[in-house]
Amino acid sequence: MTFFLLFLALIFNLFAQYMLKQSVMGIRFEHFNFSFIFKIASNPMIWGGAFFYGFSFLFYVMALSRGELSRISPVSQALTTLGVVLISVILFNEPLTIFKILGILLLIAGTIILFL
Repeated sequence: MTFFLLFLALIFNLFAQYMLKQSVMGIRFEHFNFSFIFKIASNPMIWGGAFFYGFSFLFYVMALSRGELSRISPVSQALTTLGVVLISVILFNEPLTIFKILGILLLIAGTIILFL
């Protein structure tokens, strides 16, 4: 059940990440001004991302209530990082460099070691 809760937290987190990135494409933050704040605050995709983050948070807290922080958090962080890299490469055509691949492999190895 704990892994299912972590999986739901991951899915909602990835939806939030996708929506937030999608919502700011074409908007470049260079100066702190009210125009930028208004563009962000009036964007429904931003609010959708916040909504999905909220659900991710709830499922993460439920998972924490069922397991050890020292195990739940690293697994959650690693899966989120892996998911974000996959989304960025597949949906946003960001490059998958050898350093990203190496980082992912080290992240997976470290997470496995922490989980044992």
